[in-house]
Amino acid sequence: MIDAHMHCYFKNGDGQFKKINSVFEKENIDKVVLYLIEDNIFEKEIINLDFGNKVILGVMLDPRDKKLEKKLKILKEKGIKFIKLLPYEQRIYYEDFDCVVQFALLIQKYDMILTICGSYGSKDVFRTNGVELAAYILKAGFKNPLIIAHGGMVRQLEVHSLMCEYENLYFDLSFSIWYWWGSHVIDDIFFTIKKANFEHIFWGSDYPDCSYENAKLYFEKFCDKYNISQDNKKKLLETNFEKFYEEFIK
Repeated sequence: MIDAHMHCYFKNGDGQFKKINSVFEKENIDKVVLYLIEDNIFEKEIINLDFGNKVILGVMLDPRDKKLEKKLKILKEKGIKFIKLLPYEQRIYYEDFDCVVQFALLIQKYDMILTICGSYGSKDVFRTNGVELAAYILKAGFKNPLIIAHGGMVRQLEVHSLMCEYENLYFDLSFSIWYWWGSHVIDDIFFTIKKANFEHIFWGSDYPDCSYENAKLYFEKFCDKYNISQDNKKKLLETNFEKFYEEFIK
């Protein structure tokens, strides 16, 4: 099993990572994309910690950081390729979108992968939107892989429309199936997956914001609800990310 989306906060030391590491062993995870959600990873030297060979690191960066290119060079040297944006948490508003495009093109220059959180529903709900930001970046000519984390939630069908137009667009299933179970969003997720022929989509847990028990349970319920075959289930859990890894990460 490959988990395409976990994250770790280091505000209180590395205790959370130790907890996450125990989950790797318990759940028999082969690989995990672990996003470090911390403003000062460079000052705290967090990126120099030993995360083990199962972990593929991703880092949250601020597009407005004046030391951005210097940090990207360091990440490139360390083999870290995933860069994440959390528009609602980082307060990336519509007026910042042009700045983010320049940020994205810089990521492309260093041959990195951009992940944008697709969560929709914070107190700044009308000031920012991850799916619209992804569309803006793609339209500006971003050619490297772009992953919308958690899909588009209530804007899932917009993600579907974008996937029809941009072959470098992907999304992960973390958090959303569990959180939106019982709503139309679940039907929209399946519609998108089916239209994409079960390609370009990865399973993820969003642990620790979603427990591993719920992440696995609701994925199984989702597969049962829509009679997803074992072959297609394997695509979502493993094969799709393995192909992505071979092409863009290894």
